[in-house]
This record gives sequence, structure tokens and C-alpha cells, in this order.
Amino acid sequence: MNVGIMCGSRDTASMESRLNNSRAVSEIADMGYTFVMGAGETGSMRDVKEILRENGNMLITVGNSLELDRTTADVKVEVSSTFERAEKIYENSDVIIFLDGGTGTLSEFCSFLNNKIETDDKKKELVLVNFDGVYDKIIDDLRRRYKEGLASKGEYYFKEVKSPLELKEHLEKVENKLNNVEERSRVR
Repeated sequence: MNVGIMCGSRDTASMESRLNNSRAVSEIADMGYTFVMGAGETGSMRDVKEILRENGNMLITVGNSLELDRTTADVKVEVSSTFERAEKIYENSDVIIFLDGGTGTLSEFCSFLNNKIETDDKKKELVLVNFDGVYDKIIDDLRRRYKEGLASKGEYYFKEVKSPLELKEHLEKVENKLNNVEERSRVR
């Protein structure tokens, strides 16, 4: 199964945020998945990749030529913009997990969620990793928008998990579901 990981890449991120992201990935790093990520090598993104590499995971990175030159990956997918990067990560993932991150991570979550709603995409799984309530305000805002008739009920289109174990258990369910389906994401 291909697992996309969206997370922050700023070295200025709090140690708490970076440790929570590392805890989440450590819980799933030994499950034999292929991981799809941006090509950045800073902040949580670097921490996450180190954990994945240490556990021998296949890693697909997506980025511009400069980023790809600086990263180690099994497969490198070159793109020219952050929009194209997000699109390639979406295309090449069966499930995408959103760890704590900045505006880029938040933007990608909203974009992917909107795509699922607009296309009624039932294949792609989105998982919001909400340790310590980091995404509570986002979830509350989505509920408000639905209540006020501004948006579809977004909660039907993503899964919220609140612990590393819950993340692992959900990914196991997704993998079991995919084992009953012939088509999986492939590198494009």
C-alpha cells in the first residue's frame, strides 16, 4: 500500500510537534508500506524520512530538481510546482496522512478534501492525525461550514485519529480493504 505523508518542513517547528510526528511514523514504519512524500529534507519531513529509511521502507519523493538532488529516495518524481507536487502525491497514494504542519500541510488537506467531495472519490483515504488536538479548530470550522450550508459534510470524507495506535489500526483496515480491490496507486 502506498501511504502519502504530509507534514511540516520548517526547522523552527516546536519540538513537541516534531516528536508527535515522529511518534506517529514510528508506529507505522515497520508495516511494509511504500511512503510517498515531498522531497524536502528539513524539519519534521527530515525526521520522518530518517525513521522510514532506518526501517528499510521504500520511499517515493516528489519535488523540483533542486530538492530531488538533495534527497535520497527509491523513486524520485520531478515536478515544477508545489501544486503539481501535491497532485502527484495524491495520485500515487492509496491513503494520505496529515501530520502536524504549517500552511502548506493545511492547504493540501483542504485541497485533497475538496477534491474528494467534488469527485465523490471513495477510493482515496485521507487521515487527519489529530494528536493533542492540533486539528480541533479545523474540524470545528468544517462542522460550522456544514451547519451554515457553506460546505458538504467534510467529516464523511476523512478519518480523524488521535493516537499512534489508532493510526496503525486504521491503516491496517485500509490495507485490508485494498486487498479486496485490484487497482492500487502506482507511480505516475
